[in-house]
Amino acid sequence: MTDGVELDNDTNDGDSSSLIQSTSLSLSTTTTSFIPQQPERPQPPIPVDRQWIAKLLQKYPNPNARRHDKALVCAPMVDQSDLPFRLLCRRYGTNLCYTPMIHAKLAATNPRYRQKFMGTWLQQDRPLIVQICGSNPEYVLQTARFVEPFVDGIDINCGCPQQIAKKGNYGAFLLEQEETLLTLVRHLVRHLTVPLSIKVRLLPPPDSSGPPMGNFDVPSESLKLYQKLVDAGIHLLTIHGRTRKQKSDLTGHSDWETIGKAVKLFGDRIPIFANGSIQDYDDVEECLKITGADGVMSSESLLEYPPLFYKVPQTPVRTIGRIQLAQEYMDLARQYPPQIGGQGSGLKCVRMHMHRFLHKDLQYSHPQLRQRVCWAKSNDDLQQCLDDLKLYHQQDNHHVGSEALSWYRRWRDEQPKVAKMGDDDDEEEEEDSDYDVDECGNNNGAIFFDGNKDDGDY
Repeated sequence: MTDGVELDNDTNDGDSSSLIQSTSLSLSTTTTSFIPQQPERPQPPIPVDRQWIAKLLQKYPNPNARRHDKALVCAPMVDQSDLPFRLLCRRYGTNLCYTPMIHAKLAATNPRYRQKFMGTWLQQDRPLIVQICGSNPEYVLQTARFVEPFVDGIDINCGCPQQIAKKGNYGAFLLEQEETLLTLVRHLVRHLTVPLSIKVRLLPPPDSSGPPMGNFDVPSESLKLYQKLVDAGIHLLTIHGRTRKQKSDLTGHSDWETIGKAVKLFGDRIPIFANGSIQDYDDVEECLKITGADGVMSSESLLEYPPLFYKVPQTPVRTIGRIQLAQEYMDLARQYPPQIGGQGSGLKCVRMHMHRFLHKDLQYSHPQLRQRVCWAKSNDDLQQCLDDLKLYHQQDNHHVGSEALSWYRRWRDEQPKVAKMGDDDDEEEEEDSDYDVDECGNNNGAIFFDGNKDDGDY
């Protein structure tokens, strides 16, 4: 089924008018046994083209991007890199986006789950890479087959550090199962019709309970594994310069130097993206200078402030305020409901975005609104909260130019600790959907992976 849909430019002062307006390609979501048309499999596998990302940026140029020779990337984030959010990021300069993670087994076996991910594909949401999690080659390939006709690449999640990924045998834990990972990669390389990307972290030191490993050097051991992935035929490598043990208040700074070493070793063969420690655009330029990467990926900073990559500099003084961004996202979420093919869990997804955009107001300046946002039952309830906050800002003589990141700074300002690489804590982590965002989302697997829930069922 094909429906003509145009991007609404009314809230953008004309900035998104230059983005391509085209059609929305929707897969049927009413059938319980959807089988996609199988594209012909190339023989031999797709050649590795060092310039394929550069060619994508030329094919789908974003005139609002701060620069056009590098990829400025929205990271894959469960319930957060949903379609309306991606459109907002592109409006303000992001020139390549990833979908939220798709769980391969659920996508292959659960029609209700597929409905969230397979419904709406927009030409103005390109270039687009779909992230998939899983370790079963057939499930991952089948899920890739669902989306191949509509996207520019498939990414395998080897970055999620949460316990739910450990239980599901995917994410960063795959990096420590070399043969399982390489078997998956080789299988996909042989059968995919679009390029294969891998998003990785650094390898952590072995747990104290495991066999002795001698002197384990994180950078060198990580680079050895990346070499094998490149040799196996991947087309793109994104490196988050932290181990899976560096999260929350143990996050620390991303290891850009090791990313730079990877660029020197493999950058003549495939494009490489750097991920981690991007607070503002100055960090983007510094990261590119140190790493020599083909692009920079952002998650948390972009979540709170989508104009991170905007052509009109927003530092040191902003001209685009957080209320404006929240309103523009609300408008897009009404036009493209996240739960209907937009890769989000409906109202829960929208509420989470409100917490990111408006963290300073909800957490500090006007905490009375926080509970109202948390308990909102509809988009109209959230809109009323936003309208009330607009009035509060007027009464307070609020100046957009004085705004700065708040939610991004939560671990850096409120609970400063030195990053370390200790042993795993096998206990379940406490769910805190307002604070913990990752490729896997928060840690409540019952919410994210129960296909029978009405809200947040992945």
